[in-house]
Amino acid sequence: MHFLPLRENLSPSTSPLAQRRAAKRSNKLNNFWTWLRFGVIVGLQIILIFLLSVNQKENKNWDGTLEETAKAAQTVETGGDINGLYKTLSHTYTFLKPEEEKYIPNMTTNDNRMEVRKNWDLLMPLGSGSVLIPDYRDHPLLGDPIIDDPIRSGPLFEASWTHALHCLYYTVDSYHQLVLNGPSDNDNPYHAAHCFEYLRNNILCNLDMTLEGSMSTPDDKDKGQPHVCRNREEAIAWIEARRADDAQDIIGP
Repeated sequence: MHFLPLRENLSPSTSPLAQRRAAKRSNKLNNFWTWLRFGVIVGLQIILIFLLSVNQKENKNWDGTLEETAKAAQTVETGGDINGLYKTLSHTYTFLKPEEEKYIPNMTTNDNRMEVRKNWDLLMPLGSGSVLIPDYRDHPLLGDPIIDDPIRSGPLFEASWTHALHCLYYTVDSYHQLVLNGPSDNDNPYHAAHCFEYLRNNILCNLDMTLEGSMSTPDDKDKGQPHVCRNREEAIAWIEARRADDAQDIIGP
């Protein structure tokens, strides 16, 4: 038994020529949909292979040098995070003026020591500079999280400037206690050495090139020395959005 091919909208009276033309159009349409389905399948497979290769490239262990990684990364400004996690939005024209009475304790008594410490506490962001970076493994220059924090856990990292501020306060307070009480068993020369070196490296890294004379500009001499600084409010907002807790402490745990 032989089956005749299907023909759309053909009546018995349709001529053989018209039937052949209709069959040809039907075959072309069928071929078009066949190739379209094939093209879609091949295109999706190519996209899938590309995404898998990109994912494998991002997740592989980095074995390049610091310079190679830095060149491959986004350009960041001096003092910015080398991974580009924090991007500076703006700078401010800031007058820096000494405030010894607020940040330096009385060198003859302990009467205002805790009041001075509270003023230093208020310079710190909430969380005391510690931030959580869950995707730290995606940033090859970030290194491993802090693991010896006695009160916080998770993928912890710390902003360099809050670390430096802690070290400066530790130096001020230790000097104050040394002047008042002399050497004691509570002295921690290892911590002191760490802080001295941390501040030295911090200063040499940032290299603030503000040129200072014997006074500020004549019109601003009562305001302090003008500097161009990173916008502190923006930096604090970024840190606090990623903080591990609400502690605001210059000493730390």
